[in-house]
Amino acid sequence: MDLFSAKTDIEGQDGGVVTALLIKGFCEGLFDAAIVVRRMEGYSAEAVVAENAQEVLAAKGTTYLKVNVTAKLRELIAQGKKRIAVVCTPCEAKAVRGLQRSIGRDCEITVIGLFCFEAFNRDRLKEQMQAHLGVDLDKVGRTEVRNGKFTAKTGEEIVSCRVKDLGDAAEKGCAFCGDFTAVAADVSVGSVGSKMGYSTVIVRSAAGAKLAGGLDCAREAADERELARLSRFKRQRAEKSLAELKKR
Repeated sequence: MDLFSAKTDIEGQDGGVVTALLIKGFCEGLFDAAIVVRRMEGYSAEAVVAENAQEVLAAKGTTYLKVNVTAKLRELIAQGKKRIAVVCTPCEAKAVRGLQRSIGRDCEITVIGLFCFEAFNRDRLKEQMQAHLGVDLDKVGRTEVRNGKFTAKTGEEIVSCRVKDLGDAAEKGCAFCGDFTAVAADVSVGSVGSKMGYSTVIVRSAAGAKLAGGLDCAREAADERELARLSRFKRQRAEKSLAELKKR
């Protein structure tokens, strides 16, 4: 396993690393299609298929919403696609691997996993944003979660609050998930453990090493202790949630 902090020349969230990995994969012929999450009208998102670098660039950016990517993956497999990249959160990464096992080894799936503490339900997030920040979520441009703070930019205005103040907006199932860094992925990427403008990258497999190897980026050491702390915290939260559920 390789662990490092990276920043590319691509303008994007936390150094554009995920976008750079996908573009590199297409340029090197590692996959024929990629499933990415693209922001749609307002603050909504859906899984879409990118088949070249231009379509990858069109989908760059982050929305902290739960999106089902496995349905789109099934569509691609049904169409005969054999080499597919998938960008997804830890829970979706596990679902992708389950689907991959069910169809056998005929399909090569490269998973780029995103660090995730919790995903938001769009409607509840809209309500909470209005209540805590007086902001219409659908008019928000960029959002970011870092160091326990949720930040949103609307035009020239930047507003923020503690993530836990938006707790009612989190998807209920997230409390039972103990995977922070997407352990089922080939490469995991997230901001925790890196300074502003950089992403922490964890290479977990031979496929991940092939994709991340030689990536054109600035590299630094990642803060392993901070990564371990957040991973442990999420795991303990999941254990506590499950224990409380069993008591009911």
